[in-house]
Amino acid sequence: RWRCRDRQHNDWGIDRESQRNGTQYTGIANITIQDQAVTESMGPITDHSHEHLSPTDQMIARTRRLVLLAARAWKDKGVLPPGATQPDVFMGARAGSFLHDPSASLDDAYREQLEKAVRWKAVA
Repeated sequence: RWRCRDRQHNDWGIDRESQRNGTQYTGIANITIQDQAVTESMGPITDHSHEHLSPTDQMIARTRRLVLLAARAWKDKGVLPPGATQPDVFMGARAGSFLHDPSASLDDAYREQLEKAVRWKAVA
């Protein structure tokens, strides 16, 4: 198992000079480490109830909710979380937003959007 060189102990490798001279706004050159810094610097427990997520970030809130429900079901009832034995349950998960006829059910509208989605095909 590997561990990133830049972590909380060294302030995620922030380069203050690159911030000052405008080369790098955050001072952290690697986008993955930027995400890690934001996530870890919040601390172990964060109140997410006041977040205003954009439509493409709504999957974050839904995923958090599902993870909490799965953890509680495992703790309280010993129920394995979805995907533990059937990973294909996650194959249709997608983030994003779209407008649709309000009279259509969410399931039908979502399924229609998935069918329209561009799929990458493996090159043989």
